[in-house]
Amino acid sequence: MDAFNSENEQSSDTNLDKSEQSSDSNSVNQKKYKVINSVHKVVNSVGLKTTGVIFPDNKWIRYWDILICLSLLTLLFVIPYQVGVTSVSFTLTNTTRIVFSSIIDFIFIVDTILYFWRAYREPDGRLVFDLKKIRRHYLRTFFVWNLLGSIPSAIIFAGQMTPEEDFSLEAIIVSRVFDLLKLFRLARVPYLLRSSDFVVQFQQNQKSQAKLALVKYTFLLIVASHLLACSWCFLAFVQAGNFGDGLLERNNWILFWYNNNYEEGMINPIGEGQNLDRYILSMFWSIQTITSIGYGNISPFTRLEWWFGSIFMLLSGVLWAYIIGSLVGVAAALQVENELHRNRIDEVNVMISQFAKSDPTKANYACEQEMYDTDIFAKRLKNFIHSQKLTHKLSATNDMSGSFPVINSLSPEMQRVSCFMLVREHLELVPYLSSRFLNMHERSRVAKECMVLDFPPGETIRMSEDDSSIGRGIFVMIRGTAFATHGVVKSFSQRRRKAFVITAGQVFGAGEVLLSEGNVQSEGRIEVISFTRVLFIPRRAVLAALERNQKAWKDCARWKYFLAITTHLNGNDKAT
Repeated sequence: MDAFNSENEQSSDTNLDKSEQSSDSNSVNQKKYKVINSVHKVVNSVGLKTTGVIFPDNKWIRYWDILICLSLLTLLFVIPYQVGVTSVSFTLTNTTRIVFSSIIDFIFIVDTILYFWRAYREPDGRLVFDLKKIRRHYLRTFFVWNLLGSIPSAIIFAGQMTPEEDFSLEAIIVSRVFDLLKLFRLARVPYLLRSSDFVVQFQQNQKSQAKLALVKYTFLLIVASHLLACSWCFLAFVQAGNFGDGLLERNNWILFWYNNNYEEGMINPIGEGQNLDRYILSMFWSIQTITSIGYGNISPFTRLEWWFGSIFMLLSGVLWAYIIGSLVGVAAALQVENELHRNRIDEVNVMISQFAKSDPTKANYACEQEMYDTDIFAKRLKNFIHSQKLTHKLSATNDMSGSFPVINSLSPEMQRVSCFMLVREHLELVPYLSSRFLNMHERSRVAKECMVLDFPPGETIRMSEDDSSIGRGIFVMIRGTAFATHGVVKSFSQRRRKAFVITAGQVFGAGEVLLSEGNVQSEGRIEVISFTRVLFIPRRAVLAALERNQKAWKDCARWKYFLAITTHLNGNDKAT
């Protein structure tokens, strides 16, 4: 074959390739150790202390971050409910609540200490792992808030096991303030979302960022409704002094609702044990306030409630506008694929309107009349676009960067590797392009040249170098069914005898692509039966890979080359 060297040259090159490939793993390990040693030298030269530093990718710190996230989530819902809805006697005397709060307090105390050794990232992404900088940064930023949020209020007030009537309003408010101090822990949430390796990887691993945003805004709405409900209930508590008879003795919004709406057997917010009924009533007011529905059956009664109600409604209006605007953007992002499909259908319809009217009398054959009839071809076009939508291919080009535009923004090496990751399993189907003979770098160069092509039913793909074909190469069937024939077919009976069926997972042309230019047996054709998608590997990419790797040619490709020649000489066509 003209594209390759003589047998002796191939042998020498093969030996060289063997030595190079055998030393690949050693060279990689040497480079790895060199990089690690260089880093340690730089660290030691500037006097940095890294002993005991906890890095973000530490396996155990990932589990710890999961525990902290769950604790903060619990804190976000439990503390406002305890402060605003439950009675003081329940808060101070319920053993389950005291044990649960003590466990959360212990977790936060440990977390407060751990941050003295945890590496952190600067806003520009740089990782800081110098212990002195870590501790200075922590003391200047979140240490005070974490310390206040770790005060074990449940243990401090656990000895106050007396009836609620023995407490003054001031003592009750002090106990509530200690509970509220735990909310200072939430100031750490934005930093945790940015720096935690677990949280960052969770966000990156989501296939649809628009759906993740939808979940985020829905969660924000739930949290805002919960906080507003607990605040509105706490406002009645401050005025009444307790959730018992005090609610009926002093003016507040619960008393106003009770006098106008309560009937026997209905929801009853009055009483120490009616925590859930009070919460439901407050949540109903919160949701109708945020969403601007405002039924009016729950409304402010005292001067204090009118003031706070006005502030709550103002904040709720801003929040609702923000969420609605964000959800509109999310909904638009979720409809991008459908919008692109509609735009392509519109473009096709405009193009069809410019088609010249077909004249059936000028067709040479009946098949031409059917193929080039305007109405029939227009229907084929629309069916083809619809089939592409069903397979989630809406790009206007066939190369990898057309299907995934983000590839263009990557570095050259990452572009090749990304293309390789997309077509790796299909390249494995071509023996001499598989991992058995080519390394990842060589296969990634081939993958960069590949194209993903779609064909509608009834279309014929010609494998030749003339202008009417897509060129010579290897066709790997991704989906669909087609008839394939090798060589030049001059009659229908010959085509019927030589044709064979190819389906998903089969390769066409792996041997024929190696034949020299002008060889009649190198040509072929594929007649598409159903909507078909193929991976097309251009001949130039195949030859370039084999020229760089003589071992792949000698041990595999040349036998495909000889098989293609002998098969056609014997008149026995089949997929090679």
